[in-house]
Amino acid sequence: MLEPARIIAVVGPTASGKTETGLTLAHRIGGEIISVDSMQIYRWMDIGTAKPSAEMRAEIPHHLIDICNPDELYNAGQFSLDADRVITQLQERSKIPILLGGTNLYIKSLIHGIIPVPVISTDIKRNIQTLLAEKGLAHCYQQLQALDPKSAAKLHPNDVSRVSRALAVVMETGRSIQEFQEQHRFSQERYKVLFIGTCWPRDILYQRINQRVLAMVAAGLVDEAESLLWRGYSSELPSMKSIGYKQAFSFLDDKISHSEMVAGIQQKSRHYAKKQLTWYRNDPEVRWLNGNTIDDATYAAVWRFLNGE
Repeated sequence: MLEPARIIAVVGPTASGKTETGLTLAHRIGGEIISVDSMQIYRWMDIGTAKPSAEMRAEIPHHLIDICNPDELYNAGQFSLDADRVITQLQERSKIPILLGGTNLYIKSLIHGIIPVPVISTDIKRNIQTLLAEKGLAHCYQQLQALDPKSAAKLHPNDVSRVSRALAVVMETGRSIQEFQEQHRFSQERYKVLFIGTCWPRDILYQRINQRVLAMVAAGLVDEAESLLWRGYSSELPSMKSIGYKQAFSFLDDKISHSEMVAGIQQKSRHYAKKQLTWYRNDPEVRWLNGNTIDDATYAAVWRFLNGE
């Protein structure tokens, strides 16, 4: 049996400088970047998702960005299929795949395989989209509590993607997604991965988050959110409930002030970063950087890894 392909993954909390690290690494090792961000997949949502600039994307090719419209559902399973395809194409061109992003479930599914649950029918997908758009996530979570209390108890009520996925599975199969997860247990290793983590002291990371939010707002986050409404997308869509856009829509609806919007985005972003740190800190395989600067020892470790040492 052939050894799994070797790829690099740059991980870390939001605003920790992963994009710059990925670009630097890609230049050094001849790599291209595969975005592992569940929001950067959406077109016209650039500022609020901290998408790499057009200049960055021209400098180093980025994949799996701007591949969906804001009203399309996308999940870890679809990401795994798309990323597999990109990795194969990069290998054919002798380019090193560099995963870059903070959506841990996507990385986990790509490396260890997709949980083998039945395909969700179009009718059920459409039904869940309608429920989310018309009655909101809270209603969907209540539905999940009724149909699959075991999964509901393990999920945060505001986790749109996981609540939607768990609800879809139980509606399609009559079984809890927990049953499928327990059978699979992410045991299969589909790729060999070297994890590089961007890391800052907590107080500095929070300062970076606060400053990035201010920069997003100054760059036109509210205008971007309003433009999505002009394109015909409802503010009740799951994609529009993400950090930044949810607060911007509340401001546009005169529910909160401008300062409350900024403070709300900063607070939610800090909470999300804390959650991401919990994910990664539990993984002993991550090679942590001092900030987001790659030192000589890390470059040496990268070359050893790629050479199979």
